[in-house]
Amino acid sequence: MRKNVIPGSFQLMKKINTGLVFDAIRLYAPISRAEIAKLLNLTPATVTNITAELLKRNIIMESDFGKSNGGRRPVLLKINPNSYYIISVYIGPTKVRVATINMESEIMCSKQESLYSNISFEKAKEIIVTLIREVIDSCIVEKNKILGIGVAIHGIVNFEKGIVVFSPNFGWKNIGLRDVLEKEFDIPVFIDRDVRAMAMAENWYGEGREFDDFICIKVGYGIGAAFIKDKQQIRGVSDGLGEFGHIKIKVDDLKCICGNYGCLENYASERAVIRFARENGYEDEFDIEKINLEALNGNKVIVEALKKAGYYLGLGVANLINIFNPGLIIVGGDLVDINIYFESLIESARENSLEDLFEHVKIKRAKTGKDSIIKGAGLLVLDSLFDSIEGEVIV
Repeated sequence: MRKNVIPGSFQLMKKINTGLVFDAIRLYAPISRAEIAKLLNLTPATVTNITAELLKRNIIMESDFGKSNGGRRPVLLKINPNSYYIISVYIGPTKVRVATINMESEIMCSKQESLYSNISFEKAKEIIVTLIREVIDSCIVEKNKILGIGVAIHGIVNFEKGIVVFSPNFGWKNIGLRDVLEKEFDIPVFIDRDVRAMAMAENWYGEGREFDDFICIKVGYGIGAAFIKDKQQIRGVSDGLGEFGHIKIKVDDLKCICGNYGCLENYASERAVIRFARENGYEDEFDIEKINLEALNGNKVIVEALKKAGYYLGLGVANLINIFNPGLIIVGGDLVDINIYFESLIESARENSLEDLFEHVKIKRAKTGKDSIIKGAGLLVLDSLFDSIEGEVIV
């Protein structure tokens, strides 16, 4: 479990403790109040008060009786999975996916549609709104049972203001997406970067569950990173921390979509693998399944392209290791599932980082898989649930 260090105000203390109790029930249910108090080093009164709030709001439920240790049998608690629902939206570089998920992050239904480069926001908005309405109708979700809408998007996001600052694939700048969707649906909306949603999913359900601090890297058409400290996102002064794909690997080389030159994602992303292969004569169509199949069949051009891209990502990872000395780095994305690429990045990170620092870091693939971002988007809503447990987040 996470460290029981509660800094700051009473309201922050209540948020963190409520989140701790919710996590304990989610992870170890069915569990008694006494077991929660012992596990988290909280007073029985604190646990009783928090669980009373969660029961009142139907977030948890009493499930059964536990074993007696001489007195009355304790009442056990568990999450009430279908008491409320969340609409999750992932706006990726090439498609938008919308899902309805329950309180245990199970996907109830899901729909998606393709997007294209430089699509206008107005056109994309029509697609997103239509898909949200479709998943609500498909799952027969009553509006008063929807906690909120969580949106993960590729690009730079101002989380506090709900603004898409810059989406490189679409060319969007300073789009007030939260306000647009809240006006459309009259439901709370929470927006963050896709890699932070992935980190959230790994934090709750994946490799990061047993770690307080870790770095999460997402590899796709672009590359981004999220930094978790004491189970919380670190965001930077202007909410821009994590533009890992734009560290410089070469000087005065290829121009990146960000406008600068020599960025890591030009050499380590899916786009890089495609470019490396085409530079060596590969002319067939490209998608991630095709790349994987060609690699498995021993296509030398594809194998070398994957090794080269993995090597460059390993250089970037080595920089993170040398600067931050992390205990865990989680890497996710379709490319990472291809062994040649992953093994190349591990070897490159080993070669290019300080030996002692490399020995103390674990580099692991994301455990939450292809649904990590869509589930992570939903967790943006669940995490906000405890910002003000007295408030009207749940009605």
